[in-house]
Amino acid sequence: MPSVELRVEDGVGFVILNRPEKLNALSTELMEELIATLQRAEAMPEVKVIAITGEGRLFSAGADLSEVHRAPTPEEAERPFKTIARLVSVLMSLEKPLIIALNGDAYGGGAEMIWTADIVLAVESAKLVWAEARWGYNAPVLPIIGPWVLGPSRAAMLAMTLEPLTAKEAHSLGIVARLAPDQQALREEVKRVAKAIMENSPQAIRSIKRLLKLSKGSALLELGFSELQRLAKGSEAKEAARAFVERRKPSYSW
Repeated sequence: MPSVELRVEDGVGFVILNRPEKLNALSTELMEELIATLQRAEAMPEVKVIAITGEGRLFSAGADLSEVHRAPTPEEAERPFKTIARLVSVLMSLEKPLIIALNGDAYGGGAEMIWTADIVLAVESAKLVWAEARWGYNAPVLPIIGPWVLGPSRAAMLAMTLEPLTAKEAHSLGIVARLAPDQQALREEVKRVAKAIMENSPQAIRSIKRLLKLSKGSALLELGFSELQRLAKGSEAKEAARAFVERRKPSYSW
């Protein structure tokens, strides 16, 4: 069974994170499959809009720290974080409109993915949690893009404290465009939004997409991922990975 599936319906390429038994955690394997699937969807003429969603009760639990724990060297431990940097680069470079449909909670890297979307939809019960700091890492995109959406104080609160942002709060802030009562309704909402996009001029949509990309693009994003990879090699990240596997809170010395 692939970790990522592609289903095409009514011009929408549904890219589905399909690792529900692991809460769609972003393992290197899943991210590599996701990159390949996105590139495949981008190349398919019948796909006009790409929509990423998850199978099961979570959109994604974020980075798979058990993989980091098993890594025999610091370089291997850094590999998943290099892959997520590449994934974000691919997401930001897609030419087709990108919808992220949060079928459930998104943690860490899963929450970071929303900043790459043109449009975010969510079930009403979903929440976003940037949990990287608990596990010895930084959220590389939230501190860069988040302040101009949320304000610097709220962005810092979310990044530093693990305070959740509910889908309803995200909707009121304009991060989530529309809410749906459940997963089935969310899927129908994706199709409705995609249909509305496809009724318009393709050239105009591509122009809007380019302008949106410019507003998000920043050399500071490279710094964010450079910091993430630096932290991945450190002793605190090793302790966090051990704690994750042992199902306990990490212990840090301030």
